[in-house]
Amino acid sequence: MNPLLTTLDFPDNWLPIKLSQILRVSSGKSLKRTQLTEDGNVPVYGAHGIMGSYSEGFIEKGTLLIGRVGFYAGSIMRTKEFSWVTDNSLIVSSSSVVNSNFLELSLKHLNLGSLTSQTAQPVISGQKIYSQIIFLPPVNEQTKIVDSYNELISKVNTIEKEQEQLKQLATQLKQKVLDVAMQGKLVPQDPNDEPASVLLEKIRAEKQRLYEEGKIKKKDLVETELVKDGDNAYYGKLPKTWIKSKLFSVANVIMGQSPKGNNVTSEFSLNAVEFHQGKSDFGEKFLNPSGKYTSQITKEIEIPSIVMSVRAPVGDVNLTRKTIVIGRGLAAIQPYGYSLEYLYHFLLTQKSILEQQATGTTFKAIGGEVLRNLPIALPAEKEQIRIVNLINSVFEVESQLMK
Repeated sequence: MNPLLTTLDFPDNWLPIKLSQILRVSSGKSLKRTQLTEDGNVPVYGAHGIMGSYSEGFIEKGTLLIGRVGFYAGSIMRTKEFSWVTDNSLIVSSSSVVNSNFLELSLKHLNLGSLTSQTAQPVISGQKIYSQIIFLPPVNEQTKIVDSYNELISKVNTIEKEQEQLKQLATQLKQKVLDVAMQGKLVPQDPNDEPASVLLEKIRAEKQRLYEEGKIKKKDLVETELVKDGDNAYYGKLPKTWIKSKLFSVANVIMGQSPKGNNVTSEFSLNAVEFHQGKSDFGEKFLNPSGKYTSQITKEIEIPSIVMSVRAPVGDVNLTRKTIVIGRGLAAIQPYGYSLEYLYHFLLTQKSILEQQATGTTFKAIGGEVLRNLPIALPAEKEQIRIVNLINSVFEVESQLMK
């Protein structure tokens, strides 16, 4: 019993009762592993639930059990059918003065796991269980409490199910908005926007500047031939005013390279940079701190940049807020002189496409060529801004609804 609770906390007709007065626990019977089968007709319960099946049994459906050993010592469960219970669980039988379901709720409230022995293999004994005290109302009130509890739990489960359905619908809505946006159908075309050729010249100028600063190589200046509308079904759906190309022509794609393991540490130093190996520190939109640093600068990624997971899983993207070093599980994508947010939203629509091109037996991954040759189309800069603003507005409404 909670030591902070006293008789003053309970109605006058609720009586403090030692568990030894209303229940008995007995250990189940052990089974050899060879006796467990997949085609037996009786499930076998261990400390945490069903662990196999056997061809005979002696515990009725609905029997209350307490996990006796290990991590699940003190956990409460019920048999779902006629079952065999091993000596890893305690079988509970109770007096007629207590409703079995009320007893189950009371045992869960007691947190029996705190009574286990402090050994390498925690064990809970019947004697420690017997010494615990619960406050017991009259039987008819116990039944009402259980009924009210079950009714509330049913409502909670219904709410959780509806929330999950709402989340799924919100995810589908976001994906649909992104898909429509990248087809040029989210915002109206404005004839006053600068033509795509102006944006193309800006991209070329930005690439030339980066080349002169030594940040990209001469081969990165090469442009893929702009694909004509009829050459590819992907491009055929897009407005004719958009630039239609491959990712490497309009963005710098940098594949990660891992430093040696002994050069990665959890301690920050002045000559170290935050290191990210994969997507384990991805947030909803922005990359979270990894808590790992390296002084072996293999692939340093400056802001602003997008990082993408390129192995197990493939295609998830985040935005960076600081300079980082990326390992082989990531790639960085940096647009040449146009909206980073537009490129980020475009890449959000490409996950399933990239997953289809992933290869590998141990884990799925994509190489640099797959990513660099990803088809992409860009509208005029002002249209990019309109698209990003509308997407962010829809996402913000969705975020508020889900709170």
